[in-house]
Amino acid sequence: MARRCRLLVAAIAIALVVAGVAAVAATGSFTYQDCMANDGLDGCRKPADNSLGNNVGLAVSPDGANVYVAAFEGTLTELRHAGDGALAYEGCFADDGAHDCRDIPHDSLKSATGVAVSPDGRSVYVTTGQRTNSVTRFKRDPNGALGYRSCISNGGSHAGIGGCSEARRNSLDSNEAVAVSPDGESVYVASSDSDSITQFKRKANGALRYRNCVANRGAQGCKRPKHDSLGGAYDVAVSPDGQSVYAVALDGDAITRFDRRSDGSLVYKNCFANAHAHGCRALKHDSLGGADAVTVSADGESVYVAALGGDSITHFERSPSGRLAPKGCYANSAEHGCRAPKKNSLHAANGVAVSADGKQVYVTAMTGPTVNGGAGAVSQFKRRADGSLGSRGCFADNGRYDCREPRLDSLGSPQSIAVDPKGADVFVGSYGFQLSIFRRSAGSP
Repeated sequence: MARRCRLLVAAIAIALVVAGVAAVAATGSFTYQDCMANDGLDGCRKPADNSLGNNVGLAVSPDGANVYVAAFEGTLTELRHAGDGALAYEGCFADDGAHDCRDIPHDSLKSATGVAVSPDGRSVYVTTGQRTNSVTRFKRDPNGALGYRSCISNGGSHAGIGGCSEARRNSLDSNEAVAVSPDGESVYVASSDSDSITQFKRKANGALRYRNCVANRGAQGCKRPKHDSLGGAYDVAVSPDGQSVYAVALDGDAITRFDRRSDGSLVYKNCFANAHAHGCRALKHDSLGGADAVTVSADGESVYVAALGGDSITHFERSPSGRLAPKGCYANSAEHGCRAPKKNSLHAANGVAVSADGKQVYVTAMTGPTVNGGAGAVSQFKRRADGSLGSRGCFADNGRYDCREPRLDSLGSPQSIAVDPKGADVFVGSYGFQLSIFRRSAGSP
């Protein structure tokens, strides 16, 4: 798999809450709850179908009622979220109907990488990497149940899955992430082999229409950015006001800013990159090595980037116009001149999420020693009023890095992270076929 840093997360209800959670180790307000894993691995709860794999994509519905897990092996799992730290298994979709899941017509889930739910809660989108190169759409019912609707993939020499609609330009080469705009009218896909961001128009029924793309060197007939800062485009995020789109690049060691027009089209504005690469603006700290995850805080005032090679989390201040200003970073052993976290728990950082109330930032890291398949970690940071961060500790399998050890070692190489929009829970999907749940206290510092 080219450019994949992940290298390669029974009854109708399987509850994931356990009596006596008060005794579970906690880091401040952040408490390990429980986990679900194929075959009940490591003592986790077993789903009715073994549909959890290398859990590279996680999304929580806007109403907080469902969690959707996309696995690299070609599955999408539906979970019901009770809102009290419990999950119930609802079913799954899988290529070729594997694991007794529901089959889909075009087997477009193989190499799944990302998943997103539309703001109106009516659609779920799953992206896939090589060689599927597709975006698959599911209709979501009011009860959270999904139904397959359609898929779009590359054609020609960059072909993905036959039977899907073909993208007008072959800009969907190794799709890594998907984001839906707050108004629900646009969908954006980051693709690492295309070095691109692709824009889709989203119809009222959730169907997608290919609109345009931006790619390094104007490849595949896409628009060319002023700076070729999209090398290995790996994640994409839309600001809450819908005015800005941000993309991070694994190979480009960069974050790129776009202005978003009323029709959803993108206007390239500028970029930051290590060592002034690509002609981008330089940072005081070269902390964007292998940038692979980006998120925007709910108040729209902060952007955070996790970097796989930098073992770091970088904070950018965001102005009302969408302009970014680097404001500091944390990195293991104070590398790059960043601040050191309480524990060196940021090795191979690959996921970042901000709590719904904006008070905490969580960072996942694959750690090691071999990165993929090794003990994983989740670090907690306090987010201050100005968006700056304060290190608050971590959880890690086997107590690695002197972090707190979860009751069950379910953090093997985390691949994805998502937060409950209602504010209570944090979900972490892992390479080791595990899904972990953490709980945070309301009004926590």
